[in-house]
Amino acid sequence: MQITRRKITFGTVAALAAPAILVPGRPAHAAEYNLKIGMSMPKSHIAVQILDKACAEMAKESNGRIHLQTYPSSQLGGDVDMVMEVHSGALDFQMAGGSMISNVVPVAGIFSVGFAFKNYDQVWKVVDGELGAIVRQTLDDNGFYCHPVSLDNGFRQLTTTKRKVMNVGDVKGLKLRLPIGPVWTSLWSNLGSAPTSIDLSELYTALQTGVVEGSEGGVQQIETFKLYEVQKNLALTNHMWDGWWIIGNKAMWAKLPDDIKQILSANFKKAAMEERAAILADARKTQDLLHAQGMAVTEPDLDSFRNKLMATSYYRDWRKKYGNKVWDALEGVVGKLS
Repeated sequence: MQITRRKITFGTVAALAAPAILVPGRPAHAAEYNLKIGMSMPKSHIAVQILDKACAEMAKESNGRIHLQTYPSSQLGGDVDMVMEVHSGALDFQMAGGSMISNVVPVAGIFSVGFAFKNYDQVWKVVDGELGAIVRQTLDDNGFYCHPVSLDNGFRQLTTTKRKVMNVGDVKGLKLRLPIGPVWTSLWSNLGSAPTSIDLSELYTALQTGVVEGSEGGVQQIETFKLYEVQKNLALTNHMWDGWWIIGNKAMWAKLPDDIKQILSANFKKAAMEERAAILADARKTQDLLHAQGMAVTEPDLDSFRNKLMATSYYRDWRKKYGNKVWDALEGVVGKLS
């Protein structure tokens, strides 16, 4: 699959996120490898906190040779813009959702097929198995380094301002905010809603002003961005799973010495596994917290959503776009979708 081009809107990012270089003759106390990793999540999010801890460990293990700095809250641009910056070499690393990467390398969106996964056992068999390997190789073919162990962004849920969602009929015509990406737009259009793509950094304002009347995301995202202040209903739809991949510029990665790569890789893996466990343990606690903040929590009829999708060309269309090899690897774990 070929890379898809997109105009970069953050013109100053290249200057802010210049790739790391080794400068001969630096003082002994200065890091040899000053690296940046961008993400849209704020510093308070579990994933960012765990990565910050990993960055400190990298510095310690390398005796100060590595300085990897996190840039949370979209400081270096929106998700898709950062993906493009990583590809160009202006940004070293990004914690990016596969659905965001799919704007550049389409196959990365395969994990976000609507209502594909029924549980985490299926998720990790797919992500850590054959399909994950296919996606990582495709990213490599398109100029990215992709760490082999992804982080978890959880199953995604639906929030609304006024509507209580009990079945698929309740989302008909719903003005729904979605991240930028065809995997979301296709899903919710086929389910009958009226989706619009808005960057995460603009979500709270869009809900507050009524530009949209609903959103979707993991419960930690809903709590972190305080969406309970502007959304009063939480429907546990589990409609999509999306993880975060640590992607880097392939040329930058190739130039790093093997010992530096080993330290980075080992700590990225440790952080990813710790984050997976933390997200899972925190999900129910966060759901209860959202309820305590005034959100009404419902458990919709999920079969009504799946039946609606199967009555459309949704699954057939995505099989055609991804190809039989990719689709068969997915269905080999989750069962037949189309």
